[in-house]
Amino acid sequence: MLLALITTTAHAQATGGPAADVGAGQRRAAVCFACHNPDGISKITGTPHLAGQDRAYLEQALRAYRDGRTRQNPTMNAMAGPLSDQDIVNIAAYFSLQARQGGGAAADTCERIRPVGEVAIQAAAPTAAAASAAPAMAAAPRSGEAVYQAACVVCHGAGVAGAPKLGDTAAWAPRLAQGKDTLLQHALQGFKAMPPKGTCADCSEAELRAAVDYLASKAQ
Repeated sequence: MLLALITTTAHAQATGGPAADVGAGQRRAAVCFACHNPDGISKITGTPHLAGQDRAYLEQALRAYRDGRTRQNPTMNAMAGPLSDQDIVNIAAYFSLQARQGGGAAADTCERIRPVGEVAIQAAAPTAAAASAAPAMAAAPRSGEAVYQAACVVCHGAGVAGAPKLGDTAAWAPRLAQGKDTLLQHALQGFKAMPPKGTCADCSEAELRAAVDYLASKAQ
């Protein structure tokens, strides 16, 4: 914590900007965790890691998303829109102090010198018995409530970026009027501030349909 205080104070002195409150940044960044994870290492394909990123760069990016002109992304524009200047400073400081994936600069160096190709050794074909057992070993689809708790609650629990809250009948009424098939397509493809699959990158269509059914059942 002392290191964080020294780092954020030095940054404020160097830039002339406000000093960061890393604890406040962590709390304010809670809406970011669904995509970027609390440690800043995203588990969603295509979503950048924020851990260890340059603080000034993160501040600049968040301001650009907030103004909605320099950087345009429906999800990020909606998330950054309500942020104050102090919020941006705090969030950037929090993520900049997280450990990079694989240990920082060394990991970046290893990534840059990774060979273009690798030799793949084909595994032996599975036996008939193993092949027949494979379907039985497949994980059962998660319930709608399980998907909601794992991926949807971050936005639909608090109404982030205009997301209708679980159980808010009035907010869900016009959406339910469109039909569940339309809501499922919104969940699959993304809609306004909601990213494709609602941050549940590993959800199947059946699981997302179950989540839609669960949300709808709580609004009736």
